[in-house]
This record gives sequence, structure tokens and C-alpha cells, in this order.
Amino acid sequence: MRQKLVVLSFFIIFTLSTFATVFDDFVYYVDLQTMYESDDPYLKTVGGLLKRWETGLPMYVDNLQLSDLTLFPDDETTLKILKDLDPYVYLEPTELFEEALEEYPNSIIINSMYLFFNFQYWQNSLDPSVVEEIFEYSEKIEKLVGEKIPFTVYCEAQILSKSKIYNDPQKAYNDLKEIYLTYNYDKKIIESLVEISFQTNNYEIIQDLYNTYMNLKGKDSQTLLYFSKIFYNMGETEKSKEIALSLVPVSKDSSILSETYEFLGDIENNYEKRIEYYQKALSLDKENGRIMSKLGLTYYNWDKKEYAQLARYFLNGAESRNYITEETEKALKELRSRVVLEIFLKYLLPLLLGVAFALWLLYYLDKKRKIKEHNRIFKEQNNK
Repeated sequence: MRQKLVVLSFFIIFTLSTFATVFDDFVYYVDLQTMYESDDPYLKTVGGLLKRWETGLPMYVDNLQLSDLTLFPDDETTLKILKDLDPYVYLEPTELFEEALEEYPNSIIINSMYLFFNFQYWQNSLDPSVVEEIFEYSEKIEKLVGEKIPFTVYCEAQILSKSKIYNDPQKAYNDLKEIYLTYNYDKKIIESLVEISFQTNNYEIIQDLYNTYMNLKGKDSQTLLYFSKIFYNMGETEKSKEIALSLVPVSKDSSILSETYEFLGDIENNYEKRIEYYQKALSLDKENGRIMSKLGLTYYNWDKKEYAQLARYFLNGAESRNYITEETEKALKELRSRVVLEIFLKYLLPLLLGVAFALWLLYYLDKKRKIKEHNRIFKEQNNK
């Protein structure tokens, strides 16, 4: 009996030392909206408080039943900090959770919140000075939990795929793929994996990612556009076009909508429809030299004689915005040569011909006058 008490005491001490508490399931999620919509009141609480911080909207905390929660000390500290937090700030919560770590150095939720706000700061600043700390605390949390988890893998993958200093998109892809195959319910994990799949041309599980993602709520327009482009690269043109067209009526981001129209133009074989897509893309992003170039080349390739003026207009616009490729340079050179030739034929040649005719006429009249004068003199001499 005494031996059992010793074992039980050891287990309790070990559990308390690692602070495995009610908010700890946070580490198995990345998408805050999913957390907020959870049936788990603890997960919903953390998700709601962080959504209010992220958006500034009080609706995310209005219906939280905070008084019904049974919390451990580190959970209470976490709740107090998040409740009193102003939206959008990074440094204050980072400092507060860093102080809390002095009292709860092995708390999963305190370590996770410290990592969360450091990562949010990095996402908005891309400051490389915090990256090593993010990696360090990701590793620490994984050791406390005992496995790779969605939250830490996501943070590291974002850095590996977006940082110029720590760039390793293939490792980011491998880590995200591994975590997705175990935890396939998180929207942010899928969105990040799709983006990196597009960047690295890794399409082996893209169909599974697409099927899973389409069953989730609140789809991201940029992710759907990545899916569209990936399916096109895989040779599934109709599916690609279907996804892109479905984005047009629902996308609220003008830059993504412009990119969608541009992509639809890229994959369209009909010149008239392609021009229509590029024009819509350009109307949403009026200073985009790349789209101007594509529009100009489409006019040029469709009918370089009939649409020469339009082609030249858009290609010159692209060039003035520092977007020039070998193809646009070649087309512009030919179009400008045509302009020179047209000016010569339309204006200079008639002028030259007019001058030549005038000179010839003067010469002819002068010669005729001289002959007439010569005949007059000859006649006068004969009369003498």
C-alpha cells in the first residue's frame, strides 16, 4: 500500500511539474475560429479571447461562460492576461507571459502563449531577431507535450517558407505533411500546406487536401486560387477553371480577384475572352505592368496589324512600369518599326514625292522656258 502511495505521489508531482492543464489542447489547433466554434468550453474560451485580440470585435467574448470554468493556476494566469489584453498589441502580452514563465516554467499553455505572441510579432514584422526564440520554444513545448503538434509545426513552417534567412520550404512541406496526416482538421494547417505545395511543386496529396478543405467552413480565396493553379499544373484544366470561376462572385479581396482574372486569362485559348479577363484584372490593379504586358501581347498575337495601336499602348505601359521580358521587347521593337514605316509611308513619302514632283515641275517648266527662249532667239536671227 505504501509503495502505491509513493508511485501515486510521484505521478502527481510529475503532472504538476509539467502543468498539464485544461487550456493545453490549444497546441493541437492553429485556426482560432475553429477553436472558438468548439464544443469544448476551454478551447472555446481561448479561441474567443484570441479572436477578440486579433479582430478587435467584442462579439467573440460576449457569450463566453468564464465563471463556469474550473481552472488550474497557470490557466487562471492565462485567462487574466488574455481578458485584460488590448487588441492588436504584441509586446505587452509577450512581456506578461514571459513574466508568467518565471512562476510556471513548464506550463504548456503559458509557454504556448509566449510562443503565440512572439510568432504574431514575427508574422507582422518578419524580424529575424525573434526566430531563434520561436524555434527554441517550439522545441520546448513539443518536449513538454511529448510529440510534434500542429501549433509548433505551423509556426516553424511559416518561417521556413517565408524567411529569407531561414528559408527551407522543402522541410516546411515535409513537416506540415506529416502533421496533416495525423491532424487533418485544422484549416490553417491545410492552407499553409497548399501554399507550400504550390511553391515547391509537391502535389502528391493535393487531391486529399482539396477534398478535406472543401468540407470545412470559411474557405480562404487565396488557398482556392492555389488549388486552381495546382490542378492546372497537373493537367486538370477544367477542374482548375471551375475553381477559379467559383472565386469570382465570392472573393472580397481585390488583389486576389485581380490575380484570379489574370490566371483565367492565362489559361484561356480564345483571344477575345482572354482579353476580357486581362482587362478585368487590370481594372482591379491599374498599375500592374505584368498584366499590361499580357494584354498587349494578346492583342499583338491576335492580329498585329488590326490591333497594333492597342498592343503598343499596353506594352509601352508595361515597359514604363519596369516590366519587360524578351517577348515584350521583341514585340515592341517590331511594333515601333511598323510605326516608323507607317509614318514614312503616310507622311514622309507623300511629302518627298510632292517635293520631287515640284522639283521636276520646276525643272520641266524651266527647261520648257529655255527651249522657248532658244526658239525665239533662233527665229529672230533667221529674220535678219
